[in-house]
Amino acid sequence: MGQQVAEQQADAGAGAAADGPRRAIGSALPLVLGGMLGAGLFVGIAPATLAAGRLLPLAVPLVLLAVACCALASAHQSASYRGPGAGYACIRARLGVLPARFGAATALAGQVAALAAVAEVITQHAMPAAPPAIAAAIVLFVVLAATAGLRIRGAAAWVWVLLTLAVVGLVVAVCFAIEPPAGLPAGAPRGDGAIGITGAAGVLFFGFLGFERLTAPAQERDRYRGKVVKWGVIVALAVTGAVVLLLSAALLHQLGPARLALSGQPVLDAMDAAAGGSLRPLVGTAVGLALFPVLLGILESLRSTALAVQRDQDLPAALGRTSRAGTPYLLDLCAGVAAAVVALLVQPAAAMAFASCCLLVHHALANAAARVLLADDQVWRMRSACLGMGLAVILAMSMPVHAMLGTLVVVIAGPLLAGLVSRRWS
Repeated sequence: MGQQVAEQQADAGAGAAADGPRRAIGSALPLVLGGMLGAGLFVGIAPATLAAGRLLPLAVPLVLLAVACCALASAHQSASYRGPGAGYACIRARLGVLPARFGAATALAGQVAALAAVAEVITQHAMPAAPPAIAAAIVLFVVLAATAGLRIRGAAAWVWVLLTLAVVGLVVAVCFAIEPPAGLPAGAPRGDGAIGITGAAGVLFFGFLGFERLTAPAQERDRYRGKVVKWGVIVALAVTGAVVLLLSAALLHQLGPARLALSGQPVLDAMDAAAGGSLRPLVGTAVGLALFPVLLGILESLRSTALAVQRDQDLPAALGRTSRAGTPYLLDLCAGVAAAVVALLVQPAAAMAFASCCLLVHHALANAAARVLLADDQVWRMRSACLGMGLAVILAMSMPVHAMLGTLVVVIAGPLLAGLVSRRWS
């Protein structure tokens, strides 16, 4: 009874829902869009094209379906397991300690790699001649700012979302306004084919991350009512899917599949190809600025999972210490240093693929736990969790070999380290 009262009180004061559904969705939408419209949009299209070639547009509905199932499972888990790390908590409660350690290790490793990838994309676009150390410095700067209490919400969040959409609109307009240069490289990427569609969807999964900021917030002050969460996720998925399709079509039109597949900076390369080289500094700077809130969102998700793991004593207790701003400063620092090292050693496309593979494994386990959680619920909800689990496994198994091998290392090493820290193996 006490738990029900607490949940009712939390729902009554959740976000801006009490002020009306339209205002609530207006504040919830940039929260989730700010995470989704990230590095996957500006860089992920190229490796996805390498996998699928001209069939790339077919990967977007597939990844949308997978993300929708994962978001639905995440929302159900958060309703039952309030507080940080709802997905991890559900895995531990429903599947056991070992699967929970698998899920926690892949989630944390994937989020660290995502921090590094986004920081590298910021550097490559805003400061093309900068050394990798600048990307590492950006990660540490953002982590310190977040530790000091920086949060981007409300009107400020909308500014960054609109900036991202403006950049995409400019690139699309230029790509379609100018005919592509003659003599584009002939042929298609070697992965072109039906199997490549799942590989492309796995890479694009990185561009749809961020829904957990809305479906499973770590703090009650960020929680919204169920109807707001549902419509916020639906609108965010529709907008992100449309933007990815539109930008993909523009880049394919201007660069062709062969050139796009090999591009490390597809948006900037498309501007050059479309005789828009004079706009390159403007577009690069705008992309860099638009991605800063994405780093904050990834760090929020990492904190949420890590604090839940630390609560179960699978991480050192010291990581739970908080600063005057109420943020776990030691945890933030460790995550920032780890991401900085990855940024120094790994290229953004490789870090992005590894992050996607790790997080797909995490969501496969989370959907499996949600299927057990929803066993006595409506049949379609349970089946959506089964579908999400199956799709996550298929997409993860379609990732590049280096991403799968790296994820395998995490799956083996993570539970071993957790066991050593907690001195418990079951």
